[in-house]
Amino acid sequence: MNEITLGSFYIQSFIIGFIGLILVTVFFKLSGRTKLNEPPLAYYRFPIIGHTWSYLTDCEKLILESRKKYGETFSLYVFGQIQTVVGKETAHEVLKKDQVFNFREGYRTFLPLNFVFRQDMLAENNAKITRDYISGKFKHFINELQKNIIKAIDLYIGECVEPKIIREPRKTISDIIAIPVANIIVGEECCNNEDILEAFKNVSLLIAKLFYIPPILSFIHPWLHQQFIVIPLRFGWSQHKKVIISHIKPVIEKRLDNKKRLGDAWVAPLDILQCYLDDPEIVIDLDPNNVNYDYIADGIGHFIFATMTNTTIGTTNALYDLVEKKQYWQELYQEAQEINKQCNGNELTFNDIAKMVKLDSFVKESLRLATGIVGLSHKCIFKSYYTFANGYQIPSGRLVSLNFSDTNNDEELQGQNPTEFYAYRHLERDSPATKLERNFLTFGGGKRACPGRFLAVNEIKTFLHKVLLKYNVRTDNDEIGPKRGYLGPIPKPINVGLVFENRKEIEI
Repeated sequence: MNEITLGSFYIQSFIIGFIGLILVTVFFKLSGRTKLNEPPLAYYRFPIIGHTWSYLTDCEKLILESRKKYGETFSLYVFGQIQTVVGKETAHEVLKKDQVFNFREGYRTFLPLNFVFRQDMLAENNAKITRDYISGKFKHFINELQKNIIKAIDLYIGECVEPKIIREPRKTISDIIAIPVANIIVGEECCNNEDILEAFKNVSLLIAKLFYIPPILSFIHPWLHQQFIVIPLRFGWSQHKKVIISHIKPVIEKRLDNKKRLGDAWVAPLDILQCYLDDPEIVIDLDPNNVNYDYIADGIGHFIFATMTNTTIGTTNALYDLVEKKQYWQELYQEAQEINKQCNGNELTFNDIAKMVKLDSFVKESLRLATGIVGLSHKCIFKSYYTFANGYQIPSGRLVSLNFSDTNNDEELQGQNPTEFYAYRHLERDSPATKLERNFLTFGGGKRACPGRFLAVNEIKTFLHKVLLKYNVRTDNDEIGPKRGYLGPIPKPINVGLVFENRKEIEI
């Protein structure tokens, strides 16, 4: 047997063995279903792959047809796993029972950032910092947030006396969001550092791309997908982590020295970096030699994902909605003008931003319709099984996903024409974008609702407010719609060039 024939034999043997392993794994998964009163498993035509192909290529049709045939709660066999989908009646049961349904464990099934940012308590501590610092003290740093957004807009969009085409708006918005986010996380000393900003942008964009990698290896075991998907992030983060530590280390040393020398007279900066330095388990005895730099850097990496990746996506979608829905432009501009006059063109206060009620409703509608089809997967961690209020039972370890389309398409919850974009839908209900409600699942719900929603919403509003006042924006000869596509349940990113031009006296 020559080398080529032998090589082909080995390749064929590997492929046959791999397929055999998948078949055996699938058989044991399906035959091992518990004898509970489980939700109906939707019919599928193809063995092994189950609903996976339909889930990837036409998830909307799959979910709508399954909902109609099997009711509000049903299960799918996707990527080698049984996944239960719950609709509008049961979604909040999942969100409120955090002792039963764990969002963090569900999220890690698809995107295990804990394999990269390795500290076990990191996510929990960061959530506490977000609640206590970002949300609790938001009024104190609104001026800095606004100042940095204006600076970033001037830097990356600038004066557009002549029409300026931005071919990749998503990247430009990432550049803009990086400056205020860096200021909040690492402070004034580092937020303008080019290396730091590049690290923030690169990590954010890399994580965003991981959402679109289908978990094919989960047919064998979710652990294989988890190990595979974080490979590029591990390599990328190791380099960015070194850059971040090299720049924050002298800042930390200076702050600790100032605190030692000045004691109570020292005024600590308001940023997340300082939150870490105030923790005696991270910094021992104010000694720069006893600082857990790895923990701080991993915490910063986690915050980049939490505060920048999702905000960039939300801001980009809202800007495209603003460009596409020209009928709202003039009314939103008039609101922005009025608020600008009330503060005499000075920096906006927290109350000024709160007065942007029309823009707030516009942003909330944009966020509502960008949630995708299903998502916010939680893992059941309750003993051996859990019984829903509707009587269905699921075993411990089962993934449960929320049916966004069931909530978003419901006329009783949303009002008339729920699938259409109506900017003032939430204004008429007196429902601000940060409010958690049964008809709005973007930020989750219950105790584990997104604590950073106040920052995200106010960043988006401030950015759009400045754009409305300064520019006219249109597409670069391309249409955005009429219907946005999906990759599986996730909306595909829009990639249409935008033309910015300084606003003229004659309005739209």
